[in-house]
Amino acid sequence: MQAVIFNSLLILMPVIGAQILGGAFSGATFSDAPSVEAIDQTRNNMDEAFAAMAPRNAADKYKFWHDIVLRELTARDVNAARGFLMTAPQMLSRDEVKELMVAANAEVTGTEDERIAMAALRKLPVEVSQRFAAALGSARNQNTQAEPVEESGSGTPDEATTEGDPAADEEDAPVTEARFALLGTHADLANHSERWLEGDRVDKLVLKITGIGLAQTGDQDSDVETNIRALSILKSARRSRRITPEFTEYLTDRLDDALPDSALKPALEDAFAELATTKVRVERVRAAYQGAIDPTGLARLETDLAQIDRIGSLTDPSAAVTLIEQVKDSADLRRVRLIAEAGGDRSVALVKQMGPHALRIADTGVRWTRELVLQFMGLTAAGLIMFWVTLSTFRRNLHRPPRLEAPQ
Repeated sequence: MQAVIFNSLLILMPVIGAQILGGAFSGATFSDAPSVEAIDQTRNNMDEAFAAMAPRNAADKYKFWHDIVLRELTARDVNAARGFLMTAPQMLSRDEVKELMVAANAEVTGTEDERIAMAALRKLPVEVSQRFAAALGSARNQNTQAEPVEESGSGTPDEATTEGDPAADEEDAPVTEARFALLGTHADLANHSERWLEGDRVDKLVLKITGIGLAQTGDQDSDVETNIRALSILKSARRSRRITPEFTEYLTDRLDDALPDSALKPALEDAFAELATTKVRVERVRAAYQGAIDPTGLARLETDLAQIDRIGSLTDPSAAVTLIEQVKDSADLRRVRLIAEAGGDRSVALVKQMGPHALRIADTGVRWTRELVLQFMGLTAAGLIMFWVTLSTFRRNLHRPPRLEAPQ
């Protein structure tokens, strides 16, 4: 009997151990808000990663760092360039770092990262500094201007501009608030919704992102603001084809739960059932989307939208798209959020240099859920039973009387 117990535990313990490791480090137990310890540890991991990027030869470190900053400026990625400026203490030689920190400490304004970036910028040639200033000004202008809502001749049919409707032009003015700029207009949403019902080729993911966002534009709740900013980032990433297939599938499921077709299609059919003016038509479509939203599904979607909005606030919308480009599931999204919390623009530089491997830098620690605790207790109990069986077998064999041989 003891042999059966021992062999069973020998098979069971690796299985339980694998489940514990998988649950602890797969990301499924990541908390929505990272702890201070996780942020500090991830920041240390980032510093080590940047230090490992630079050549070992001290004479080559400056050229490598200079070239990598210039590369990002050539690509007009200001966030990545600024991130690499902030990593100068990790990537330059010791003597250069000493000079850099003296110059940074002499600065009287800005945060520590800003002082380091300014001091690092002065170590670069004048033409590189001028290019950075020009690129920074251009990026600020782009972030303050509303992105064109629809582009003629775009790759996807759902983004064609509606023409020839004076009434639509009057009612189709983009929502003036900057927070709605990327979502588009209610009239565009109505036009695309009608085409979707008719079976035309329309990106349903973009349609639902836009619909959920514009359906909440009348509310002033802080959660609504978060949703709209995050949905704008998602729409920009989707339109620029910078979302992985795995994350696209994940988002599709979340959006379908929040805005199910079974509720949306009948609501839109009722909205388009009768002829009406553009203003009435737009209002009916908005009401259709509002009524079709499933509160439970929206609540699940909002957990991810909160992460995306936080990533955007720690960097900026364009940098958030760069970071989200590496995401495959909700665990990856939380890893990206942790990297952004720990490094700000450094996270963009890290992702540009390491790609999806940058997500391994995030160290969230282990969150002890009830399931994980029970599994660990089961593994401990199995280990104790195995130890008892082993000890019992050893003692029984030790005290067994010697076998007597029959006389010959």
